[in-house]
Amino acid sequence: MIYLSGEEAKKFHTSKTAIALGKFDGIHLGHQLLLDGLRQEHKKGLQSLVFTFGSAPNDVIKGAQQKTIYTREEKVYYFSKLGMDILLEYPFTKEFASLTPEDFVAELLVKQLGVHSVYVGSDYHFGRGRSGNVALLKSLGEQYHFDVNVINKKTIYGKIISSTTIRDMLESHFSTANDMLGSPYFVYGTVVHGNHLGHTIGFPTINQVIPNEKLTPAFGAYASRVLIDGCYYKGISNLGNKPTIKGNHQVGLETYILDYQGDLYGKTLQTELLFFLRPEEKFPSIDALKKQIQDDIAIMLEQEAFEK
Repeated sequence: MIYLSGEEAKKFHTSKTAIALGKFDGIHLGHQLLLDGLRQEHKKGLQSLVFTFGSAPNDVIKGAQQKTIYTREEKVYYFSKLGMDILLEYPFTKEFASLTPEDFVAELLVKQLGVHSVYVGSDYHFGRGRSGNVALLKSLGEQYHFDVNVINKKTIYGKIISSTTIRDMLESHFSTANDMLGSPYFVYGTVVHGNHLGHTIGFPTINQVIPNEKLTPAFGAYASRVLIDGCYYKGISNLGNKPTIKGNHQVGLETYILDYQGDLYGKTLQTELLFFLRPEEKFPSIDALKKQIQDDIAIMLEQEAFEK
């Protein structure tokens, strides 16, 4: 997959594209309907291109940075995994925000990116002051001879699936947030050295740092799985800052992987959180922590057996 951001994205030119437009925070089930359309267009000979922004528009306009469900690195990884040809992370600046809807379509979509087909959600707005809507986009599509495909909002459990809803539910209703995402919430990061406590108590773990800009669910233990060389391995993950261990610790994800032996330091892995087990807590002793890990594994295996 070609990934371009910043000035490279502004200078990039291509042709014969099917383009999905949106913020794509979370790449949830609704977003994936847009991507399904791009994959179908790819079969017809068009390049699948995701057009999004390096910074959320509200971050630039209001000057406040919002945490994201998936980091930039995670989005690049995920879009590539989903089979997209091009990810264009266009810089959202005050200059860009001043573009009229007509100029956005004529200069960027048509002239710069060679659009043949566009996929958007039914509530899509674009251009200066969000003045452009789906009706205008369709009109401009007729003028410049490209197709406009409008995807209606998807609902689950009576709620419209959106990044905002998922963000609100991630901490308090993790299973619902996961269902809306369409695949388990994940951390994609390099395995770093921890304090090696796990090795001393019989539960060697991998450690992944959580970037400050990443939105996380509630701190605690989760049933998880780790993708290693194309295979999934079951695990127990602790998300948080290790209150049982003395000292201050950066927020991270520590995972004990069942039925795996091997050196994973320095590898960049995807760790998926499947379901919540218990809140993070400070244990009175290392033995108590060891006992809890054993209990967590038993609960995870029992629930998996029940779900089957």
